[in-house]
Amino acid sequence: MQRWDDGKNPLWLLTREEFDQLPDGTELQSISCSKYIWVKGRDYINSDMRFGHLAFGVRDLDNHPQKHLLLQFLLKQ
Repeated sequence: MQRWDDGKNPLWLLTREEFDQLPDGTELQSISCSKYIWVKGRDYINSDMRFGHLAFGVRDLDNHPQKHLLLQFLLKQ
């Protein structure tokens, strides 16, 4: 995972491997449209990679439903 912005609630971008481990139904946000939320398994996710990361990620790691899995991604770095 890679931090995208330095705001109060940063967007954490995912690698393809991390994305593949997320369960269907996980809400993801795009770097280009912070108000639209894609749902893995339901919506089309563009797999274009930049610097090893997708243009999709998650916010609010402390309260995210997949918190434990996301923290494992961070610890593997």
